[in-house]
Amino acid sequence: MSLIRAGLKRLVNIFSSGHGGVLSRFITNIAPSQQQLVVETQKKVIATCNRLIEEKPSRNFAIVHLLGKQWRVTDGDLLVVEGYWPPNIGDKIKLDKVLLAATKDFSLIGRPLVQPGLVTVTATVISKGLSHTRTHFKKKRRKQFMRINFQRAQQTMLRINSVEIANKINEDSRNVF
Repeated sequence: MSLIRAGLKRLVNIFSSGHGGVLSRFITNIAPSQQQLVVETQKKVIATCNRLIEEKPSRNFAIVHLLGKQWRVTDGDLLVVEGYWPPNIGDKIKLDKVLLAATKDFSLIGRPLVQPGLVTVTATVISKGLSHTRTHFKKKRRKQFMRINFQRAQQTMLRINSVEIANKINEDSRNVF
């Protein structure tokens, strides 16, 4: 009976204390050693990724957000982007909105974007022009109604120069504002 009373007394103390939630109290009371293991595992994974970046440069790829669409790009890729875009032919641009960067060994996933300065994606504008002619044909049967419209959209062709994981992971990037 005293064992039950002691357990109930402990529950009353947990529920009546002012700061922190019940779940957080149970987690911190039960498993502080598990939290230390998680932190150590994270440090090991980050150290391994940093070592792989230094030692073995492999073919990196990235998923970038460009003009409302997401593109998977690697070194040397050609992108055909539809819609008006101000850069001129020959301009070198840096694609800032990187959602994910990876090699064959590991991936860096942004929430929603990867840390600024960590991944550098550079591209060159190769050509600007119009797309092929698209035909829009409308007809209503038995009404003698027929229309044909032609449409050509503006296009910009980009060559991806490089996808580089520049800094080490979890270091302060000094290039950021």
